[in-house]
Amino acid sequence: MTPIRLALAIFLLTGLAAANSRYERIDTADFMNRAEAYQGRLVLVRGDICAVNADRKSIRLFDTQTRALIDVQLTQLRKAQRSALMLNPVLHVSVYGRVEPRNGRLIIDAHQVVAIR
Repeated sequence: MTPIRLALAIFLLTGLAAANSRYERIDTADFMNRAEAYQGRLVLVRGDICAVNADRKSIRLFDTQTRALIDVQLTQLRKAQRSALMLNPVLHVSVYGRVEPRNGRLIIDAHQVVAIR
C-alpha cells in the first residue's frame, strides 16, 4: 500500500509543478510598456496589495521596483478564497492568471493568488 501512496504523491506533486510552470514570470515594467504583447498569455506577477475593491472581486497590486500598478480580477477564485485573502493581513502576493483586455485596459484575470510571507 505504501508504494501506491508514494507513487500517487509523486504524481500529484509533479502535476502541481507542471501546472505552475505554464505561467510566465514577467517584468512589470515591460508589461506596462508592451501590454498588448501579453494579451491572452498566462503570467505570474508578484507585488504588494495596495487597494481592494469593495465587492472583493478585484485588487490592485503595486510593484515597488518598477512602481507599476496592476489590476487583478478575482472573479475566478471561489468566494472562500477571496474572503480569506481579504480578511488575512496579507501584503505581498504572487498572482497566476491570464492577461485580458477590459474597458480599454489590460487586466490580469487571476486563477490563483498565493500569499508570500
